[in-house]
Amino acid sequence: MNAQIPRYIVLSLALVFAAQSAAARQPQQNSGASPALSPRDMQEERAKLFMAEKRYEDAIDAYHELLKSEPKNALLLNMVGIAYLDLSNFEQAQKYFQRSIKADKKYVSAVSNLGMVWYHQKDFRRAIRQYKKAIAIDPRQAGTHANLGFAYYNSNKFPEAAAEFQKAADLDPHIFEHSDRVGVMVQDRTVANHGQFFYMMARVYAQKGDPAHCAAYLRKSMDEGYKDIKNVKTDPAFKDILDDPGVQAVLVLIFPAEQKADAAEPGA
Repeated sequence: MNAQIPRYIVLSLALVFAAQSAAARQPQQNSGASPALSPRDMQEERAKLFMAEKRYEDAIDAYHELLKSEPKNALLLNMVGIAYLDLSNFEQAQKYFQRSIKADKKYVSAVSNLGMVWYHQKDFRRAIRQYKKAIAIDPRQAGTHANLGFAYYNSNKFPEAAAEFQKAADLDPHIFEHSDRVGVMVQDRTVANHGQFFYMMARVYAQKGDPAHCAAYLRKSMDEGYKDIKNVKTDPAFKDILDDPGVQAVLVLIFPAEQKADAAEPGA
């Protein structure tokens, strides 16, 4: 007698096999595992890690491995330039920024970073010209306006510097609090007179109606011993924020004699 497998068992097995096949075809969505990086992407992450750890020579070697197969990758060439810049090898930094620009003439980070080569060599006139080229490509990069402002500042062109700092702060109110040193655009905040610079920044934020940043920079300017800081009460840039409690707290430190006089008055 030929035994036959019941139809309902056959149907059940078919459903099980179909479910297993579908599961094998679909990615595991709830495993929590990140997609595996390709060997190329792993190498780039390795180079980024070297940059973050300030192991610039190792980073250069890692980027060069990538450049063997991508010799015209503007981002990779730019990163090699940054690594050389951090090693103060300005000749090589210039070479790689120029190669990056040649690979992509609109790559604003490399255009701006080439200006940083001139800036570090105190050729501020050349740096200003280069930063303006970067702004012409993309006027909404806060870092480029900040860089141009510092180049103007170190050229003693203070009104022009203040105007660029204002544009930078308008685009990014926190631009002067962070650095993109490990990113694709380099910034440098070296200035000759810190007290004067901090007072200028206090004016920038006062005109933006940002008393918190204004007070912070006023305090820094005071701590640096800036001799003209007492102009704050008559400077029109500060007139709308002088009554802010945070600014008032700094003014008490700037004008301690007035505070003592107020305390000595009858009924005070």
